[in-house]
Amino acid sequence: MALKYGPWTWAAVLTSFAIIHYLLFGIVHNIVDMRMCLGYSPDPVLKIVPFDERWAFVTRDLYMWALAVATFLVFYQAFQGLHTTALRWGVALCIHTSMRMVTLLLIPLCRPTVQALAPPPLSHPAMINLHFFSVPWRVFALNDVVYSGHTSVFLLLLLASGTWRPIVRYCFAGFLLVMIYGMLAMRDHYLIDILLAFPMSFFADSMAVKILRLANPARHEIKPLAVSN
Repeated sequence: MALKYGPWTWAAVLTSFAIIHYLLFGIVHNIVDMRMCLGYSPDPVLKIVPFDERWAFVTRDLYMWALAVATFLVFYQAFQGLHTTALRWGVALCIHTSMRMVTLLLIPLCRPTVQALAPPPLSHPAMINLHFFSVPWRVFALNDVVYSGHTSVFLLLLLASGTWRPIVRYCFAGFLLVMIYGMLAMRDHYLIDILLAFPMSFFADSMAVKILRLANPARHEIKPLAVSN
């Protein structure tokens, strides 16, 4: 892939990212928590991992801090002249989130801590007050179990950050493993959600690579070496 991309590519990726993720957090998360969920996944792992709400510190607070650090690193690298990591991560997240919204809308699965066929967690959309007006906004939904977005975000980061120092990537990989256990302990996800995140992430990353190569085909071509007789 190219090292640098033009402003139109950046504008397209950032605009798509903003629209798609508003649809997720503003619309889809509200929909899945305002509808009745129908059942559970028979997950034997949850019988082994004890339920512990203290893991919310990892799956909520540390998760947000880790995302903030990752975002800073990819944009710092972009300002240094290497655009590939930020754009590859951004495009892959757009593809991944689009696929995930479809699964959430089609599969009304309950989180283990939510009663099936009971009144839904929300009676009306969660909103955020923007002073002059309010818009629908729900970052952490309850019945958004298929598949794990938390897992995919950092898998996609690891796939896109091949130019980083290994120690930095090891830190993010270590946090991902701890967070996976925390999500099981918090009953945020079933094990199948986490396993599904792997093939979905690899697919989203491979599509992102193809899209970025199409966006700037001239710079990733391998020129043949001149041979002198």
